[in-house]
Amino acid sequence: MELGSFPCMAWSKTESSPEEIVKQFLDIRPSQRWLMLGSHAAHSDAQLWTAWHCCERRFLRKNPLARTIDAEFIRFIAGTHHVSEAFQRAGVANEDTNGWLIYLPERQLDESLEDTILPSSDHSNFFESTCLNILESLDLVANKESPELDLDNAVKLGMDVNKLQIENFEDSLIGFILSSEFNS
Repeated sequence: MELGSFPCMAWSKTESSPEEIVKQFLDIRPSQRWLMLGSHAAHSDAQLWTAWHCCERRFLRKNPLARTIDAEFIRFIAGTHHVSEAFQRAGVANEDTNGWLIYLPERQLDESLEDTILPSSDHSNFFESTCLNILESLDLVANKESPELDLDNAVKLGMDVNKLQIENFEDSLIGFILSSEFNS
């Protein structure tokens, strides 16, 4: 099922350190459904929607490995069981000058859909109306970039890209996310 563009916005910093940016962000974000990733962590809409879906399913079943939904999402992006390792792999690092602002949409509450997990229909409007306010509050510059497949950045997430071809990368990236359910 095609879900369209994932609600994310690339940003670059102006003057604050990444550590200060993340600290301020955690103080002002509207909810735990807002998070920041390092610039190397977002590769495609399919990757982000897969991590979102896995995360929502874990919370729906009341068996997440992380205490919060943002940490669970980062854990899936980083392909690991370990939350602290996930933040090291996928979070904003001290040397980063850019990154991603991510919104994890609420899931649709529609009993007719049974086990289907879909984002709320108004998630795009909510994201767009809130995202720029957050970035402005943090003195960050919004970039019109889209997530892009990059094998070098995948290594930073902990993926083994040896012998991996770019045309198979997105499928491997999805497998990497799903493997976090099985590998510790």
